[in-house]
Amino acid sequence: MKKVIVISIIFAVILGAGIAEVLYTTKVYSDIYDGLVKVQNSIDRHEDVYNDETVTLMHETADIWERNKEVLFCLGNHNILRNVDEKLSSLKAMIDINYTDDAKVMVQTALGLIEAIQNDSVPNLTNLI
Repeated sequence: MKKVIVISIIFAVILGAGIAEVLYTTKVYSDIYDGLVKVQNSIDRHEDVYNDETVTLMHETADIWERNKEVLFCLGNHNILRNVDEKLSSLKAMIDINYTDDAKVMVQTALGLIEAIQNDSVPNLTNLI
C-alpha cells in the first residue's frame, strides 16, 4: 500500500510541474505577443519607428523576454528560442536606428514565431503524436 501512495505522490508532483510549466510559458508568450502587437500598431501609426511610444513599447517587450529567457531556455527548444532572441534583438535595434521598413517586416516575423511557439507549448493531440 505504501508503494501506491509514493507512486501517487510522485505522479501528482510530475503532473503539477507539467501544469505549472504550461501556465508559465503560456503567460510569458502571451505577454510577449501582446507587446509585439502594440509595437506593430505603434509602428503603423507613425512615419518613423524611432519615436517615444514605439521605443518604450519595444523596450518593455524586450524586458519581458530578458527577464524570462533563462527559464524559457530550460523549458523549450533551444534552436527556436535562439531565433526568438535574435528576432527580438534585431527588432529592437531596427527601432533604435529608425529602419522603418525593416522593422515592419521584423515585427511580423517575430509575431509569427511567437504564435508558432504558443501553439507548440500547449499539449494537444498533434504535439503528442
